[in-house]
Amino acid sequence: MIRVLVWLAVTALSGCDAPPRTVAGFAAAPEEARAAVAECEGGRRRVDCDAARAGLAEARRRDRMAAYERAF
Repeated sequence: MIRVLVWLAVTALSGCDAPPRTVAGFAAAPEEARAAVAECEGGRRRVDCDAARAGLAEARRRDRMAAYERAF
């Protein structure tokens, strides 16, 4: 019985990690994307690095398009 309870506790706690961020999530929060990319380049982070880089690129693209639309 104790083994089952320990197994359930370990299983429940292992599922408590935050889900990986998506490109859209990072694009909506460019400051967080910049921080994540800096952590990735520093070797302190291994999860979500590709999504952070792509999200930052998307945020920059949106900024450029907004500036382009304002110019016309």
